[in-house]
Amino acid sequence: MIALLLLLNLLACRTYAPVDLSGPPQPDGGDTGLPMAWIPAEACGLEHDPVSPYWTEGDTLSFSVRCRNPEADRSRVRVVGAGDRAVWDAETGRFTWVTDGRDGGRIDLVLTAPADTEGALPETLPLTVWVADNPDAPNPRVPAPLVYTEEWGLPVVHIEVDGGVRLEDRPARFTVRDQQVTGEIKYRGATSSAYPKRSYTLDFDSDELSVEEWEGPSRGHMVLISTFDDNSYVRQKLSYDLWAAMGVHLGKPRLAPRTFFAVVYLNGSYLGLYTGCDRIDNEFLRHMGFDGEGSLYKAVDPDANFKLTDADGNPKEDLGQGYEKKQPDDEDWTDIEALVAFTGSADAETFRREGGSLLDREDFIDWLILSTYALSEDSVSKNAYLHADAAGLPFKVMPWDFNHSWGQAWNTKRRAVDRLPDYRDANQIFALLLADEEGRAEVAARYASLRDDGPLQEGWLEARLDAYYAQLGPSVARDWAHWGADYRAFERWLALRDSADDWTDAEGEEAYLYNWVRERPTHMDGWLP
Repeated sequence: MIALLLLLNLLACRTYAPVDLSGPPQPDGGDTGLPMAWIPAEACGLEHDPVSPYWTEGDTLSFSVRCRNPEADRSRVRVVGAGDRAVWDAETGRFTWVTDGRDGGRIDLVLTAPADTEGALPETLPLTVWVADNPDAPNPRVPAPLVYTEEWGLPVVHIEVDGGVRLEDRPARFTVRDQQVTGEIKYRGATSSAYPKRSYTLDFDSDELSVEEWEGPSRGHMVLISTFDDNSYVRQKLSYDLWAAMGVHLGKPRLAPRTFFAVVYLNGSYLGLYTGCDRIDNEFLRHMGFDGEGSLYKAVDPDANFKLTDADGNPKEDLGQGYEKKQPDDEDWTDIEALVAFTGSADAETFRREGGSLLDREDFIDWLILSTYALSEDSVSKNAYLHADAAGLPFKVMPWDFNHSWGQAWNTKRRAVDRLPDYRDANQIFALLLADEEGRAEVAARYASLRDDGPLQEGWLEARLDAYYAQLGPSVARDWAHWGADYRAFERWLALRDSADDWTDAEGEEAYLYNWVRERPTHMDGWLP
């Protein structure tokens, strides 16, 4: 009876647009999803040819629109929302738009069929397409920041700066969709600042920029991470998303940067695909549920090894060696010095018994597991943040910088899928966690939990990759076409290549990453027998 009443209600309302209970209509559309029996005689039952959502200025966008009901008056159908040079032939049911350099952006077309019965609602069928900027198209135009807001479904970050970007802060204006803020920009990264495609730090004058894909509250800062050293384009995001998911599985607050894919334009010129990311500072700490106060340190070199000796085995001049203090701006390093003094001198039993007052043991176990599983060998001593809350809570850790991960090194050389490094020399906390049977059992139990029903279970990582590449669409190929030659010619890579097998294009790297992720569990499952 309930089903019958629902059917009668639908027919009475005469709303014959596509019915999709899983989400909004998809851009390639083409089928109302309604059986003919559901379409009243006077209704059209709109449908159109399969249409790619991805176009480039200069392309000819063309498709047919039909009524599923052969008795309906197709001549009353309209297509609205395109530029004034688009042509809709109602008699033939053909939509044609020869685009040029003035047409870039997101285009929300609407197919409409007026109601033939008084009091009935018109039918509508939305169709979203994106026309990417092309400076070689006829009548080229520099993309307008508040107009050219998305490229192939990804948000565009427009940066406008006089005189170019430098290593020092420069005044700039930033636009994302309908938001425009002023602030400062500079190059970032000890290594990436030398890339042809550099990374950037953005600092806004206000705390007002919010990006739908970024989640959460508005931000006062943004990091744009270059993909120049990762032609899979997803290693950074995959690593941060996994780290966050491991924290959710643990059921505890975790320092985990939020990321999103974006296309960047600098002064109207295409820079390509980037990973947008939180900047790690007091604002980020507040967003993570902490008070934003306390100490924040960044491990900047291998001396940040939690030992009393440096990476070369020499006694440290001070126990804060290897770190930069990010906040507060004072000379009090007693908390990090106390941590290193303890970890550098404790045995496994003492560490297990007393370490909880100085560090979040579960955080560090997950760091060890992530570093091993993702083979992020460059982020086990340096390239991590440590935070101790002002309330005196133990240090939490956040791994950082994953260009060296998932089967490649920082210089993009291959790392074998069966490689299981021993990080004990590089990180004394890892050594203490694995120093005895009890500690190894604790790490093994946590790993088993992540494999059984957490984010390391079968299919989880592949599903993430599927979602990333579905979202990126043809943007990867566009970026590779722009930067691929520079990637292959970059001298830092050339001097370190051992084999032609190290070289792939973007499509080949995607396939390599999928295969590496599929094979990794086989080798990891023998990590801690």
